Amino acid sequence: MFKSTPPLQKMLRRLPLSPKQAGKEYYKGNRVGSLGNIDKFGNFSPDWSKIRTYVYPVNGTENADITPFVATSVPKTRRTSSNHTDVYPKHFTGDDYLHAWKVAGGHDIIEKEAAVQDTSLTRTSSRGNLPEPGEEKPFVEREGAKA
Repeated sequence: MFKSTPPLQKMLRRLPLSPKQAGKEYYKGNRVGSLGNIDKFGNFSPDWSKIRTYVYPVNGTENADITPFVATSVPKTRRTSSNHTDVYPKHFTGDDYLHAWKVAGGHDIIEKEAAVQDTSLTRTSSRGNLPEPGEEKPFVEREGAKA
């Protein structure tokens, strides 16, 4: 006989709240469980029996029962189109980059290009009245402006 109003029905449908729908004090968590305790002062003390940690083998990794991420049966060479075996190329590491950078003179390309542009361009470039990067434009007081 009596029905609730349509706006109230909409609110009743939204009862299973998520933290985004409710206020900032509504915290539901993400179902991972507690990893420690919070004391009455708000400080968190971790319970290390609940935290997943990696224990390094006592005798090192040489004699441990650790399996590699890539099986040892995966070939270290590949077949080319002419059916010859070819070793995979060495990856370009950070050390290789630094070595190539030092061989090239140890200067960044951006600095070299900026130096070339500074010598070849004057201040009246295609930038119009815009200041060059790093240059302060002088303040010019306009007529009729109040100080």
